[in-house]
Amino acid sequence: MTINRRTLGKRLGGAALGLALALSGVALPGHATAAGFPEKSVTLVVWAGAGGALDTYGRKLAELLEKESGWSVKVDNRPGGSGAVGVSQIMTQPADGYNILVFTGTLTFGIAQGLIPFELKDFRMLRAMQSEPSSLAVLSDSPYKSVDDFVKYMKDHSNGLKVGGHAPGGFHQYMLYQLMKSGGFESGWIPHDASGKVTLALLGKHIDAAMMTPSTGLAQVKSGDIKLLGISTDKRSEFLPDVPTFKELGYDIEGAVWRGIAVKAGTPDDVVDSIQAAVDKVTASDDWKKFQAEQFQDSPDWKEEEFTKRAESDLARQFEFLKANGYVQ
Repeated sequence: MTINRRTLGKRLGGAALGLALALSGVALPGHATAAGFPEKSVTLVVWAGAGGALDTYGRKLAELLEKESGWSVKVDNRPGGSGAVGVSQIMTQPADGYNILVFTGTLTFGIAQGLIPFELKDFRMLRAMQSEPSSLAVLSDSPYKSVDDFVKYMKDHSNGLKVGGHAPGGFHQYMLYQLMKSGGFESGWIPHDASGKVTLALLGKHIDAAMMTPSTGLAQVKSGDIKLLGISTDKRSEFLPDVPTFKELGYDIEGAVWRGIAVKAGTPDDVVDSIQAAVDKVTASDDWKKFQAEQFQDSPDWKEEEFTKRAESDLARQFEFLKANGYVQ
């Protein structure tokens, strides 16, 4: 093929433009994610201790980010302060995407109480990946075989049982509060700083009943050592078809706790796009779908805009409970 001077000039000009753009770091059209991100190991900061449902989620996410996207990922457990320790760890690091918070819907409870000294605007809420109800759980040999048994005893013996769960003033205590209002009884609350400790407390008979996610004691639920008397879903869970909902038992209670990831506000859009693209690969994988089913988890898959609106709505709705229980003035 013959190349004339005009054609050659165009080709050389196009090549020079491409080289100039590459040298200047300007992305060509079609490249929405940060070139080269991540260039080093990424840390998932899990704001709960090892062994609980959040830790299990965080470690599976780390595993699949490595497998599906080739990332190098470390998991850093930072329990304590109702999530404040983990959040503070993120906020002391640069807003560059290399430290990703793995957290739950109790974020809004912590912010509302001032336990977490930050605001929603300090985060970019990237993805909600799991959603799970609360449940009223007892040991299989408990004398309380139903929610009605539990409620009747508590009505006749105010604060007569030791009831506990994860965190003070969090999602599960909020669900207990709703059950108290609907059932007309009073109950105390024994908080634990990691969901895995709730299972141990129940098994060790340090508490009589727990409000907890089914996955908190998943092995014991599957084995039958722990019995779930009721769950806070709108209709029966496909994972727990034999467990009645609170609603069908006559208690107007519904709600779920979400788990997801966030980064520090100010993290560049191209870095966020890279993280979102990597998470897309995770959620599309057969390994993730199998994991979700095994862990009895729903998959909301809310991205940044929807996730942020949900968190804002949650924060606005939770003040009645927090005020009634003396957590806020």
